[in-house]
Order: sequence, then C-alpha cells, then structure tokens
Amino acid sequence: MLFSTRLRYIYMLGLGAYTFVNVLLMEALPFYGLPVNSGYVLVLFLVCVTLIWEGNRLIERGLPAVRRRLGLRLHPLLLSFLLSLPVTLVAVAGPALLLGRYVQPLPPAKFQLGLKLLLAVGFRINLFLNTINTAVYLLRELRQSQLEAEQFKKISLQAQFQSLKDQVNPHFLFNNLNVLSALLYQDVGQAAEFLQQLSKVYRYVLQNQEKEVVEVAAELEFMESYVYLLRARFRGSLRITISVADALRTRYTVPVALQMLLENALKHNISSRSRPLLIDVFTTPNQEQLVVRNTLQPKPAVEASTNLGLENIRRRYSFVSPHPVEVERDAHTFTVRLPLLRVGEEKSGAAIETH
Repeated sequence: MLFSTRLRYIYMLGLGAYTFVNVLLMEALPFYGLPVNSGYVLVLFLVCVTLIWEGNRLIERGLPAVRRRLGLRLHPLLLSFLLSLPVTLVAVAGPALLLGRYVQPLPPAKFQLGLKLLLAVGFRINLFLNTINTAVYLLRELRQSQLEAEQFKKISLQAQFQSLKDQVNPHFLFNNLNVLSALLYQDVGQAAEFLQQLSKVYRYVLQNQEKEVVEVAAELEFMESYVYLLRARFRGSLRITISVADALRTRYTVPVALQMLLENALKHNISSRSRPLLIDVFTTPNQEQLVVRNTLQPKPAVEASTNLGLENIRRRYSFVSPHPVEVERDAHTFTVRLPLLRVGEEKSGAAIETH
C-alpha cells in the first residue's frame, strides 16, 4: 500500500515542499496577515505531512486488529479514512500549537486564524493521501484479479487436457473398444447404445472444455453416459448410484469434476465381483453440497499421481466459491463434498457465488 512504500520519506519531503511552495505563490501569509517566518512554515508543513503520513501507516498496520476487536463490517478503506481524521487533527494542531505559542508566539486571534487555515490544509493533504492510497489499493486488487483469472485459465486448461487425455489414451480406448467388440457379438442393440453413450462423453467434454462452470444437470447427464460405459466395462464389480433432487440441478459446479472423482476412486481402489466398489453421488441434507463417496478398498500399488485430481478441483473451486472443497477419509469410506454454486456476484473474476 502507499503508506508503507519504501520511498515514503521522499514523498513526504516532496509533498511538504510542494504545499509550502503553493502557500508562498498564493501569498497566503501576507493575505491573512500572519507574521510567521517562512522557514518555520516550511518546517511546520514538513512535520505535519510526516505525522499525517506516519499516522495513516500505523492505522493501516493496526486495521485488521481494530476490525476484529470492534467487529466492524465497514470496508477497510472507509474505516481507515475515518480513523485518519482524528489523527490528522492531532498531527496538525500539535505542531501548530508548539509554533504559535512557544516558538513564534502569535496574538490569540492570529493564532486561531492560522490554526484554522493549517487544519484546512492538513485535512486536504489527508484526503489527497487517502485518495491516492485508494487508487493504489484498487489497482492492486485489479492486478490480483487478473492474475487469478490467468491462474484459473491455466488450471482449467490443465483439467481440460487431463480429461481429454484420460478419454483418448490407449487404455481408455482399448478398454471401451474391447467392450464394444464383445457387445457386437452378444447384443447389437446394446452395442449401439454403448457407442451412443461413448459419443455423448466426447461431445460433452468438447462442448464444455472452455467453460468455468456448468449446470449440475449437464454434469449429471454427462455422468450418466460415463457411468454407462463404466458399468458395461466393470459389470458387477462396480456399483454407482446418483441421487440428486431435480430442484438442485439448476445449480452449478466446475466441469468434469465428478468424472475426475470417479476416475480417482477407480484408480486407487480394488473393484471385483466378490468385492464391488461402491460409489454414491448425492447432496447433503442442507442441499448446499454435492457429495461423492466411495468405499475404501486401497490397491496394493497405484500409478504415480499426476497431481491434477483433487488439487485441481480444489483450486478451480477456490476461484468461483468462498467455500472450500471438503475431503474426508475414515476407515471405510472416502468422501469429497463440492459446494453447489449459484449464478451471482463476481468472485475473483468468475460470475458465481455460493449461498
């Protein structure tokens, strides 16, 4: 922020000198009949500017503690400006009293006039500094939001790449083509249905790979097609249930999140006919979270993690929701809770908020 910049003493000196030069050029002292030495006036302005600046810096540093203690909900910039007003009063009146009473004594009427004029200048300096500080704050917030937007775009591209890679890699194609080949000999109608569901999976990814969020209804429709492929492949060794109320299907989630969680469960757990892997997709009782829960049946050894799974989902959600993705693991289950989103005000560059 402005008040803590390393060049602040140079700025203080420049602002004090600039104010003094303006007073001289306007011939304010002769105009108001103030018999004060110009050298004293220069020192007075430098001292006042320094005290106002340092006072604002101390306010800025102590503001978080003040907000916590008082429980105020005011914007930090507004609260900082309000607190700066009494600080400015003391920063100006103190040196003025010292000069007008002891260093160069003035008649009471002249002292009061000079004090009023100095206070007017001091409060304008304070307003100017807080205005510049507000501009610096807003520019920093803008840069931060732009940076987060770039990070979000990068994470989204990573997720899109991972999702496409998972679905076009040789294992995915080989497994599904094997299933399709078997079905062609067993049941042509079922093979046609399998091929249709496979095309829906690719179509969804291609249509939504550029989006930051998607409707839950669209994600669940995609999941139905994806689950169909998994059931055909794993048959009795995998049991997946999806239970989400129709009223919640108009909410939003990040694209392909559910598919990534299913992939995560299949990657790390054993599934067999004698010990099927159970995966449930449902909502919490308060209907504010979408839950994916699977039984915990760890494989003896798994592939090296790409670090794009849960961490990717967490980071993408951090850009569109103030509520975190919750992960819970116990002796029997592994649970991930995704916040359900609503269209609303912007948060970090994304037009989504949670309630």
